[in-house]
Amino acid sequence: MKFGKLQSMLGSLHSAHLGPCGDIRCQSASGQKASLQLKPLSALQSGMNSGAVVLGKVVFSLTTEEKVAFTFGLVGSEGPCYTVMLYNTVQRWGVLIGDSVAIPEPNLCPHQIQHKGKNYSFSSIHVETPLLLVVNGKPQGSSSQATATVASGPQYE
Repeated sequence: MKFGKLQSMLGSLHSAHLGPCGDIRCQSASGQKASLQLKPLSALQSGMNSGAVVLGKVVFSLTTEEKVAFTFGLVGSEGPCYTVMLYNTVQRWGVLIGDSVAIPEPNLCPHQIQHKGKNYSFSSIHVETPLLLVVNGKPQGSSSQATATVASGPQYE
């Protein structure tokens, strides 16, 4: 992505994109009503960031055949890009490059990987369900979340 395009996208971030997370009290990741404070991505601490909400623009998305997690890159107004690992999504759900995404009480997970003698470290934001996200100012509905299925069959000895 070219620098000018990125600057234009980030310039279009507005508090209206927080949707219900911009209210004085909104539903937090724990399901409780909470007062959330908008924080830059760079201010996140490892683990659950209670009382915080982050807002950014989608700059990439990755899709795999297994689709264990829907993965996308989120950049805030101050710059650093974080990988978001979103679990329990239905197959056809996703975000597009340029979408604004708000994440209440983000869970920041540090990663350190060694590969072929080189060390890589990065952080990702772990999100359990798309129901926690606000995309372009709109909370995501139950149709975005994968349902659990249970299968049983006869047992033979």
